[in-house]
Amino acid sequence: MVKRAFAVAVSGAAILIGGLVGCSNDSSNSDRVHEATESAKSAVNEATETAKSAVTSATDAAKEAIDGPSVSIDGEDQNIEGNVTCAAMGGNVQIAIGDAAGGVGAQVSEGDDPVVRSVGLGNVGGVALGYTEGVPGGEATATKDGNTYTITGTASGADMANPMEMVTKPFEIKVTCP
Repeated sequence: MVKRAFAVAVSGAAILIGGLVGCSNDSSNSDRVHEATESAKSAVNEATETAKSAVTSATDAAKEAIDGPSVSIDGEDQNIEGNVTCAAMGGNVQIAIGDAAGGVGAQVSEGDDPVVRSVGLGNVGGVALGYTEGVPGGEATATKDGNTYTITGTASGADMANPMEMVTKPFEIKVTCP
């Protein structure tokens, strides 16, 4: 499709220029040929930019589909396998990545400016990490672009080896809801 748009723009420009040159016999026609040439160049440039933009959008969408969701805890990428599910309930969106045993979950408010209600990161290095809105020890924010959520913040939890010691770790989740 991109090649077709480019070919149509170039062909149309060539026909227009050729027709004007063939009919020209004075300087005013020469001016029209120059104007037509500039117009054709502009059309070709516009078609090229449109094609580049379409290719970039398609590439970005394909990369997200291939890469899937990403989860990072304390700067380390987590290998979360499984499907992404999202469900709207009671003014919130429930997001689940992976399975119940080793997955990650989050709850954000519906809308274009989501508020993070909770995040469950599971057991990371012997620490059950999570965030809950209004509970001291953590913070989280979310952004939404189309169906893609980026949730960042600090989760907290108790070290199972030393339950009296609270641990906090930064996290980032990027997920596209189907």
